[in-house]
Amino acid sequence: MSLRRIPPAVRFMVLHGLVGFGLSAIFVAAVLWADPGGVGSLILKHGGLPVIAMLWFFSGLTFGSVQIGTAIMLQDGQDEGGRGRRMRLPPALRPVPVALPARRRG
Repeated sequence: MSLRRIPPAVRFMVLHGLVGFGLSAIFVAAVLWADPGGVGSLILKHGGLPVIAMLWFFSGLTFGSVQIGTAIMLQDGQDEGGRGRRMRLPPALRPVPVALPARRRG
């Protein structure tokens, strides 16, 4: 399947998801290198590759979701190609005058 045949929305999400997983790899490498609180040495000493893979995968899900959400929110609001229907907003609400009976004082 060529990249051109993938729908634009799917391509958009996959691309930004991969960016998130790349950021996750940098994050895991930084955690192992900086060793905050001894976590990096603990992972390397007792956990090994399965723990590193799980840390990368689950932080990749987080970073990927944040990356997709950020990319969607930073779009300029213009559709590509102008296909599809636009939702029409209802006309603005206006106050309606209502006649009330006069109050009796007594």
